[in-house]
Amino acid sequence: MGKRCAAPASARFPQLEVPLRRQTYLLVSFAILSTPIALAAQASPLPAPNPIELAAPQFIALSVRDLASSVRWYGELFGLSELFDAASPDSSTLVKLMGSRSLRVEFVQHRSARSLEQIAGKPTSPDQVYGFAKVGFFVRDLDATIAILRAHGASIEGTWLQRPAAVAANDPVWTRNILVRDNSGNYVQFFESH
Repeated sequence: MGKRCAAPASARFPQLEVPLRRQTYLLVSFAILSTPIALAAQASPLPAPNPIELAAPQFIALSVRDLASSVRWYGELFGLSELFDAASPDSSTLVKLMGSRSLRVEFVQHRSARSLEQIAGKPTSPDQVYGFAKVGFFVRDLDATIAILRAHGASIEGTWLQRPAAVAANDPVWTRNILVRDNSGNYVQFFESH
């Protein structure tokens, strides 16, 4: 453990000795001058100097209860084909990678995995637990996507098909969207691409 030095800073570093009144003035001045800078930084963060540029395909991985059912659900909805299939030596873990030009989904079925509800002891919304709460996809035609999801028996949890009155007509972020649950109960959100 390091040894603590009991001597005041002014004794150890005489050049740092500043009268108390001046110290207070400097601290208050610094606080006043830095506040607008801090607020401005919070209000409009600057983009990273070299942002990450995404390229297709996008990738997600899911821990699933029923590998075959999840592969079928996502495979049919997104037109995915099998890219990779493996199992641990004792078959306690099964992995399947499905993909298309724009998306790859890795499915992992662990024999010892449990649902969030089983771990928490009660129904728990994914956004009440740290980590990913949902995954989202932009689609060209939201109405066609809704029809396909309904045909597959997807549970539609929420729809935002009309622009809320509080959102400006020229708002660049808002887009029609829906929130569904996949065959394992995970949230999947679909946004209409502009």
